[in-house]
Amino acid sequence: MPTIIDISWTINGDAPVYPGDAPPALREVASIEAGSPYALTQIERMSAHVLTHIDAPAHFIHGAPTLDDIPLSRFQGPAVVVDVAGDTVTAGDVPEGVSGKNVLFRTANSHIGEKEPYRETYVHVSAEAARLLVRRGVNLVGIDYLSVDAAVDDDFSTHRTLLGAGVLILEGLRLAHVPSGDYTLWAVPLKLANADGAPTRAVLVEG
Repeated sequence: MPTIIDISWTINGDAPVYPGDAPPALREVASIEAGSPYALTQIERMSAHVLTHIDAPAHFIHGAPTLDDIPLSRFQGPAVVVDVAGDTVTAGDVPEGVSGKNVLFRTANSHIGEKEPYRETYVHVSAEAARLLVRRGVNLVGIDYLSVDAAVDDDFSTHRTLLGAGVLILEGLRLAHVPSGDYTLWAVPLKLANADGAPTRAVLVEG
């Protein structure tokens, strides 16, 4: 029986959000205890890019594909989890032989608590690493915080490099409990119309 590892962030009102986004609010609108025949929770103010989510090329490239333009096959497939020791993912961290694969970077970010406030300093993917990932033909790049770009990069150079080449981005992963190595990734986003991104339940299958 294969082992399934959840690498998704839990959506809750105390989780960090990218600056400018409102935190999601989970509100109970019906309760069995209060006499309703059912329980019902409403999610309010949730960005399409909340916590664990996929970025489509349309997120930064005008006229590029949205999530509903992308075949479902691209949201699953062979993946490699790569340990990164430094404070930036550099070209030296990019493995060889990753054409068509999903490359997920496991960094010190994964040890940030799920309810800790947003940090402006986190491990990000350098523009040089992004260019090499494109040259090596990856399908998707994942990172264990809310953006592949540094918070101070107002040009969003890594986003533009990856998405401009049609490489998908998976942000907000939780990889602290995941050893480096080979897996199968399933990261299917919500089916939103004309979406530049969408929340995603991401799992790795081992074995």
